[in-house]
Amino acid sequence: MIPKNFRLNALANQYAAALYDHIKTTSGGDYFMIDADGEPVCVEIAGGVNGVRDLVDGYALEALKEHYPQWESVGIGLLEKCVNAGDMTDTGREIWQSMTADMGATVGGHNA
Repeated sequence: MIPKNFRLNALANQYAAALYDHIKTTSGGDYFMIDADGEPVCVEIAGGVNGVRDLVDGYALEALKEHYPQWESVGIGLLEKCVNAGDMTDTGREIWQSMTADMGATVGGHNA
């Protein structure tokens, strides 16, 4: 998914890059863990920052697009709170935790 809105696309790229750095720092590699109904599951990131961008698109932007008519402006507002000067904010980490919880619920067979 590449939004038509240049600002949204740029912020999604910035968040994906900051998130990738965060994941590598916290996990020690190109992977992260999710909880799938009580079972730990290791998720390997394919494609580095681009792979993380796919996750941002699939678990954040697609959800906004489904639920908000003005999803691009909502996405800009959200992603502006996720990164500043290339670093991930506390809000960015909270969004990531929500995304991994959704992934875990999906893998565990529950609706997120």
